[in-house]
Amino acid sequence: MAKQTHHLDALRTRTARRAITGMALGLPLGAACSLALNLDDTKACTSDDQCVYTTGQGSCEDGFCVPPGEGEESGDTAAATSGTDDGSTTTDPSADGTSTGEDTTTTGPVGCTLNSECNEDQRCSDEGFCVNLLSTECTILEWPDAGRDNVEFLGSIMPTSPPFDELVQPLENAHQLAIEDFNEYTTLQDGQKIAWVGCDSTAGAATAVAAATHLRDNVGVHAIVGPVFSEAVRDVAEQVTVPGGIFVISPTASAPSLSNLDDDNLVWRVTPNDQYQGNAIIDRFLVDLAIDPSTSRVMILYKDDAYGNELLDIIGPPLATAFAGPFQDQIYIHEYAPPQTFANEEDLLAAYGQVLAGALTATGVTSPGAYANPQDHYTHIIILGTSEAQAFVTSYFGLWAQNYFSLNPAIPLPLITLSHGAVPTMEAIVADIGTIPGTEPLVPLRPFLHANMRGTSPNIFDAENFAAFNFRYQVRFNDQEALTSSSLSYDAAMATMFSMVTVPAGEEINGAAIAAGMASLNDPAGTLINFDNNVGVWIQDARNTLAAGGTVDLQGVSGALDWDPATGEIRADVLGWNLLGTDAAPVLNPYCLYLLNPVPATDGLWLNASSGMPPCG
Repeated sequence: MAKQTHHLDALRTRTARRAITGMALGLPLGAACSLALNLDDTKACTSDDQCVYTTGQGSCEDGFCVPPGEGEESGDTAAATSGTDDGSTTTDPSADGTSTGEDTTTTGPVGCTLNSECNEDQRCSDEGFCVNLLSTECTILEWPDAGRDNVEFLGSIMPTSPPFDELVQPLENAHQLAIEDFNEYTTLQDGQKIAWVGCDSTAGAATAVAAATHLRDNVGVHAIVGPVFSEAVRDVAEQVTVPGGIFVISPTASAPSLSNLDDDNLVWRVTPNDQYQGNAIIDRFLVDLAIDPSTSRVMILYKDDAYGNELLDIIGPPLATAFAGPFQDQIYIHEYAPPQTFANEEDLLAAYGQVLAGALTATGVTSPGAYANPQDHYTHIIILGTSEAQAFVTSYFGLWAQNYFSLNPAIPLPLITLSHGAVPTMEAIVADIGTIPGTEPLVPLRPFLHANMRGTSPNIFDAENFAAFNFRYQVRFNDQEALTSSSLSYDAAMATMFSMVTVPAGEEINGAAIAAGMASLNDPAGTLINFDNNVGVWIQDARNTLAAGGTVDLQGVSGALDWDPATGEIRADVLGWNLLGTDAAPVLNPYCLYLLNPVPATDGLWLNASSGMPPCG
């Protein structure tokens, strides 16, 4: 099915594999390799002719392409001409511009009564002027097949450029699939279909705020799926969406502090509060593994953002207490800056290298020749972060191989545990050894890494529904596999649209109404809506039930969507992950379950998934 989709591809490569070409590793035989985290989210240029967009001719300003209508000078003329009814060219009414018809030229805002009277990358605002839907941050526009005039806009904000593309692009794809599924089978109560404007927040929270501002002021959205990272959610909510009365639902933001936002119940999430995961990590090490501080050495690296800092706030004190007194030097805790905060790759790689250097020269970490006891080197590594964990693990693996194992094979590789933001990278961390230039000498040691990778994440997975979803995802996105985390953005988007359905015909859809409608989606006594392979059936059943004033109980792709309607919070057990398959083709495996104690407890007990009994093993 053809979709009317506009992509400003010059601003980002949406399918390119992350290049890994920079951080020097210590490798056997003197080999060297590097890990690159490509931070570019714009296209460099030297002339305007290098800035051609699907929506028209852009301009080259200060060495980077700027999309049509987004130039810095107020007199810049937008060159977007595709899909207009009369061949006109329009500009953003916030700037002086022109509209050129076949025989006439006018200056200033272009009047309208319908979206179809504007360019395809514009809408008709409530004030009756054509306004641009795309911006530097917001580069994707998808109209429904039914046309452009009776639509409700839904925005998304996700960091889909490198270094987060492999982790987050599947979430944006899933969001898109949810909108397309909804539009194919149903409408809102006034017959509206859903139009989508997608924004890239790779450059950080400030970019997410800029995107949200555009979605509020120009696109006129009442709901946004995203941002992905907790810090961006907080900034967007406080600065833009809560003051603007816009409903926000994040697929993945998990920082506990989000529970305390003064948000008028407008900020929701599909991922549980990290208090559950934090307690699971504590109990994994202190109870399930029952590590002995006298014979252990732990390295904790955490991303210096809301996600990493707040997870550390949960797990740090209990672990530090366990290693108190004579063992206080046997736990090393250090922050690292988020990838997008660096001006270039060289700065990032140098900073990350310094973090590892500090860990390997910490008090009590011995040389290979002096190694005699387990605590003389790290026995456990915990990384509280996202996809940048691959840089740390691969680099450490190379350093361990050359500087420790090759000199003293008695020094084992530590057990490496990743928090949920990095779990989707576990397979790639192992499989990419040997494919990253310079890591070829590490291939014989890859089984050690395969055996020693662990992860924790909320139990946000319904096996049968995910299989049905993944099949449709592969059909839609060129046989790509959906990450399990992509189910979260599908469910977030679908739930948002279902909540819009609760707004009666003739009444205004707004953020408060969407938030109020969420209570109708998880009623245990309501109609069960299971996101299985009968997509058209369950979408229409949900829509008709909600439009009639009834309630539903959603069983999403990620599992039961049991929000607390008063807080927008969701509660879920925690999974423990390892790797099955082979070191050449590793497969994520949920081998343990952290079963939460009854409500309102935030702690629980680790159980082996096979035996149903502790410990994990």
